[in-house]
Amino acid sequence: MIFDRVPGTSKIFATLRNGNQTDRFECVPSICANPTCQCLSVDLTFVAQEPKGDQARRQKTQPKTSLDLVNNKVLAEFQRTASPEDIDFSERLVAEMDPQDFSLLTLLFHTYKNRYTEEAEPDIVEPDFDFNEIESASITQGYNVLLPYGNRLQVAVDGVEHLLLDGHCVRTDCDCTETYIEVTPIMPDGTFGEHAGTIHLDHASRQWRRASSDDTPCDVPAWRTRIETAIPDFYAKLSQRQARLRTIYAHCRKRHLKQRLATTRKTKTALPKKVGRNDLCPCGSGKKYKNCCMNVAVSAARRGK
Repeated sequence: MIFDRVPGTSKIFATLRNGNQTDRFECVPSICANPTCQCLSVDLTFVAQEPKGDQARRQKTQPKTSLDLVNNKVLAEFQRTASPEDIDFSERLVAEMDPQDFSLLTLLFHTYKNRYTEEAEPDIVEPDFDFNEIESASITQGYNVLLPYGNRLQVAVDGVEHLLLDGHCVRTDCDCTETYIEVTPIMPDGTFGEHAGTIHLDHASRQWRRASSDDTPCDVPAWRTRIETAIPDFYAKLSQRQARLRTIYAHCRKRHLKQRLATTRKTKTALPKKVGRNDLCPCGSGKKYKNCCMNVAVSAARRGK
């Protein structure tokens, strides 16, 4: 293992063989700050640790690399664009790394990504929402589905951690406080086990019941006791997470409607005199007009009166 982390700090160091000697570096990481991006790569700048008085070399010796933490290798894009010196350094680095090194960097990646996700302002987060499904059928949205690196809700049962995947209504015209929680065990290797059931609860009134749409048996009273014991502020967390998703959705929907309106205006001159409700939308989405741009066009027409 060539990487080591200073206990109690976020500092990472690397010790790399260089012929008959070893070089010691402090590693400065850089990770994609997009909360919804799942690139799973890390950029590292290596600052050589030279003896005091040799600051000139310390500043000069700063090789860089970009690692693909899915395939445990140098990122292909980096190899196409980096200098020959950095490519050579990166190849030597990966050749000496072992699984523990990649595990440490993956943990570092998730730590940074989680912080970026939870600290990001709602108006810069852009998950992939299905606006039609949400508005027409009130499809719930999972917090960790939209924000995969966000804080997780977990509870241990008989030594096995279980993920509580909470789904919420995000419609801006709805004030419901209902939540669907899918319970799934987390295996020792980090994979997920067999689905253990879905709970339907109202986090404001604290009413719990088994989700009627789930055939998996689920002892709701037992899970309630476990969860409330393990997460004392559970209801407050659900309220905060739903509020955050709703705020993110509101910003995304506003941008979506603005883009649709702009598209409608651009194609207005090319529109036939009359578009039927059940005709394909002229914007080219492939959806029926009534399920796509009709409401935007009607709203625009009313504002123009």
